[in-house]
Amino acid sequence: MFINMARFDEVVAPREIEVVLGKGVHGVIAVPHAVDLEDYHERGYTAATNKAALIIHGQGGHRNYCYQKRLAHMLAAELGIYSLRIDFRGCGDSDENEDQEKGRVLSQDIEDIQACAEFLTNGKLNPLGINFMLSSIIAHSRGGVAMFLWAMKQNEIAQSDEVAKAIIVPNLVNCSARFRSYTVLERYDVLDADVLALPQNCLRYGKMQNVPISRLELFDLATADLTPVSQLPLDWSCLSIYGLYDNIVPIDDSALWANYLSRGPLSHKLRLIPFADHNFYGVHEIEDEDDAETYNQQKLPLTKKKLVNYNYLVCEMIVDWLDPAEERKRFAAASVDIGRFPRWKQIEGVSNFRDIGGWKIYNPTFPDSSNPHNKYFVKPNVAFRCANMTNITKNGLAKLQDLGVKAVFDLRSDGECIRNGVPDGFAEVGIKRYHVPVFTNDDYSPQSVVVKYSNLMTCWSTFVNVYENILILGTTAFKTIFEYIRDDGRPFVFHCTAGKDRTGIFGMLLLLLLGVDKNTIAKEYELTTIGLKPEHPKIKKEFLLTIDNLKNKLDSDLLEFENLISRGRNNWSVEDDGFENLISSKYEAMLATYEAFHNKYGGIVQYLKNQLGFSDKDIRTIYDKLIVHDPQNGGFITNNHISFEHQSQKPKM
Repeated sequence: MFINMARFDEVVAPREIEVVLGKGVHGVIAVPHAVDLEDYHERGYTAATNKAALIIHGQGGHRNYCYQKRLAHMLAAELGIYSLRIDFRGCGDSDENEDQEKGRVLSQDIEDIQACAEFLTNGKLNPLGINFMLSSIIAHSRGGVAMFLWAMKQNEIAQSDEVAKAIIVPNLVNCSARFRSYTVLERYDVLDADVLALPQNCLRYGKMQNVPISRLELFDLATADLTPVSQLPLDWSCLSIYGLYDNIVPIDDSALWANYLSRGPLSHKLRLIPFADHNFYGVHEIEDEDDAETYNQQKLPLTKKKLVNYNYLVCEMIVDWLDPAEERKRFAAASVDIGRFPRWKQIEGVSNFRDIGGWKIYNPTFPDSSNPHNKYFVKPNVAFRCANMTNITKNGLAKLQDLGVKAVFDLRSDGECIRNGVPDGFAEVGIKRYHVPVFTNDDYSPQSVVVKYSNLMTCWSTFVNVYENILILGTTAFKTIFEYIRDDGRPFVFHCTAGKDRTGIFGMLLLLLLGVDKNTIAKEYELTTIGLKPEHPKIKKEFLLTIDNLKNKLDSDLLEFENLISRGRNNWSVEDDGFENLISSKYEAMLATYEAFHNKYGGIVQYLKNQLGFSDKDIRTIYDKLIVHDPQNGGFITNNHISFEHQSQKPKM
């Protein structure tokens, strides 16, 4: 593992907001540094996202012990993620337990987690007014037990009549949680009926003091059943981190978590830290260089007791695992199939070709009370998205014919079609091409859009400005495609040059209409980062020519242009870093666009009615043609996250 020593330096604290929520839960929101700094690029901070992490503690803990505070600050600085770290009721500064005789039971913890999830995802409840995507929960010890019990409850809701109430969190981090719950009785002597409570030294209302732990509380913890975590669908990815010298939870439990949580490709990752205890501190005093060479090869900071503070390493592991590129790998690995059918289609001569069907719908736009399954899925093998189709081969055309494609909607501008050409042979295989440009007489290919939106090379956060223009100027194009679905509805393809921006926005609109959640919409959009890779050399070649021409035109203004793009970042170049940003399909960009769309238009139904001129009947007809209720009747076998049931087991043959 590569260790970046600079990351062990202290992180500048971001702005923090004290909050109280639920039934007396006290917490702190850490706001990304970029929110309050105009020169955040120059200072090395990441743009603020609409993602939030919930950080929760274990038995007798509080919101600032172990790694919690440092992790919150690293998430803000390096990933632009907001975070809420809390004191559970009965701990830290929060109110007392609901029932003091029972103590802090797991059902109370689950209730607190639910309150936090609703607080973050509903902008009307939190002081920032943002409908955050709760993208991760990071839990320590007993908090991990509560986290997984809460997740299993959400999965139950997702399978019930109240599917719209389910909150799906794509990343769960388990630090030192106990799997075999009964082993807690080996740690605490509560079998004696005369023992009503045990004292534990905890931080409570700002000072360390003995806090009684109820005997009933410990028995409650000892009876938790964690084995159903194996049934969590691949919507939930998991990371587990354990110290090999854990003196509280048997280290064998880490292997049990790994076995039960490994449900599919990249669904679980286990990290073990030698010489670290339950709270990720060393167990050997560092007295000399020999001790340091043996127990502190990473040169981590030491505690006042001369013990290695492995919490720095824990923070690095978590931040790396939550990196957008790593999240994308996990999602892509879980997105390979729709039942038995591959999501990615190999169409010779065309890149980034994939089916956008198969996703489970948690909040259908038009719930059907007569649906016996109470399950909704995007109909597969109907809508396909891709990059430029100009170079499609005869084999590629034959594959389109096999897929039943009857229409291709080309969103490219007139200039792009003139320069790059249009595909031949569609008519020969029974496919009609519709030229429906989002921008008519202009060139909006990725390599040329920089001339008009130079800040797109700076950061993903400015993509939303371009996407707002696409939503305004693309109404005629989008209406034509929706009309085709309404009046015909046979399989179709929509594309632009890269299959990224204009294509991505129509994909968003289509999935929004059906009620697909924003996390899935943003992740589906992000798959283009993978699908477009074969086109990168060609696009970059044209991009560099555009940049050279631009520089020649700018002449004396060239330095000002480069400074505008780099924003003071060291070792940053337009040709490499600017291109990588321009060609990217960042989850965060689509998430921000999703929020901006809802704020401006009030939702997809309002956009279709007010901007595209559809009636309620039209909208329902389009919706019905893209929805499937019972996948088995549709001939699709269920298997994993991307399949209809979002289950992890292999299909029965």
